[in-house]
Amino acid sequence: MSYSDGDYQLKLGELQRGLLTFLQSFESEQEDVGFESVRASQQRLENAVGDFFAITTKTFFSQIADAGLHDFHDALARAVSYFGDAYETFIHAGGETFNHAFLQSRFYFCKGLERLYQLRMELPLLETWWYTPAAYGDRQHLDPLFTETDPPVGLMHKVGSESHGQYSLYVPETYKADQARPLLLCLHGAYGSGDEFIWTWMRIAKSAGYILLAPKSMDMTWSVLYPPTDVDSIITAFEEVCAQYNVDRGRVFLSGLSDGATFSYLLAFSRPDLFAGVAPIAGELSQVADRMLRKKAAADVPFFVIHGVHDHIFDIRSVRSTCGLLDHLGYNLRFDELPDWGHAYPYRINEQRVWPWFESLPSKTVEPE
Repeated sequence: MSYSDGDYQLKLGELQRGLLTFLQSFESEQEDVGFESVRASQQRLENAVGDFFAITTKTFFSQIADAGLHDFHDALARAVSYFGDAYETFIHAGGETFNHAFLQSRFYFCKGLERLYQLRMELPLLETWWYTPAAYGDRQHLDPLFTETDPPVGLMHKVGSESHGQYSLYVPETYKADQARPLLLCLHGAYGSGDEFIWTWMRIAKSAGYILLAPKSMDMTWSVLYPPTDVDSIITAFEEVCAQYNVDRGRVFLSGLSDGATFSYLLAFSRPDLFAGVAPIAGELSQVADRMLRKKAAADVPFFVIHGVHDHIFDIRSVRSTCGLLDHLGYNLRFDELPDWGHAYPYRINEQRVWPWFESLPSKTVEPE
């Protein structure tokens, strides 16, 4: 069976509206899970999504696509299949295996997002998903139909080499070589990867014209006990990006989540010359940094520490102590203690707190090479 042209577009519109509800709800729960009971989070998601995936499989993807739309139809089906796996994995997670299931649901979700992003021009009802509210009105300029492809723009993944680990890179579709762009270096948490963590910043980067660099740690997490391992890898990847793209070296920012936040301190202390601002989120300062602190490393670099009172991984008391020490040592520090947050993905936090703070900072003075 196949739809008529009108029926196919009607059903495609229904799918987009349902999919947008899922995307918004799933992202929200990825940020809020853990503050309340896991079951409360799962129930909210079930209430929002309902039987969307079951109905979509029966009423849309079981049909034969119209002529000329078969490739699009198949690609959309693969994206939605990943989202369905993310949904099922999340709502059935529980007990001792919850953390693993949560990360697995995250893996499926990001795989779906990457495939959906490639189809975005054919899915206009999802346009609001890709932009901040303030940038939505300028979306046609921010995502032109025709882009320069040398060097390539958009979302890319780079394989590791002898000198650096693998990394993911986003270059705004409006990039032109004669205009320097700010760059945000974002570090994933334990057992994460750059290709999934980059999505916590994609909407902002696309809207604000930032280049995103999201490296993968050389091991399962960052080399906190011996920082040079990952510091060298990250810096090599950064210089590789700078050699290919016009990066505004006075506006290079650093943020990390959880273990990535812990390592963002060490990276900033190791290379304070690089960063105009550093925002560790839901992490703590390692004792490995003691020697660097004695030397007042990165004392002139602005830090914005964000931590949830209900964080079950890194106790808020430890972070309070860290911020008290940094303040005592004279560091340029802002500390936001969030009374209604735990330990999860920081979508709203990035958009409403971290990014405006980055935007407010002056450009760093860069010494000529």
